[in-house]
Amino acid sequence: MYGYTMHIPAPAEAYQAMHKAVLEVVGEDGGGDGLILHLALKTDQGFDLTEVWESKEQLDAFNKTVFPKAMARAGVSMEGPPPETVEFDPIGVMTPGPFTSDA
Repeated sequence: MYGYTMHIPAPAEAYQAMHKAVLEVVGEDGGGDGLILHLALKTDQGFDLTEVWESKEQLDAFNKTVFPKAMARAGVSMEGPPPETVEFDPIGVMTPGPFTSDA
């Protein structure tokens, strides 16, 4: 497994637009194979995104195929410095089911 947390200095509305666009692209073209956990939370500096994947290679494939299309669709530039990212090796993940917040 492979995991990371990204600290993104952007408003929660930017996350919501990106998330919506990712879901649309995956719905149309497929992709996202290997994603185990996706968690986003609002912070004082923007939002944090934590994901766990079956492998880093699957994340890399997602970032190569799905993510750029979704960012273009959402009108979000991929220019500029990359967000601060902390990588980790999960030793276990339990997810009983999906949850979507209205917040």
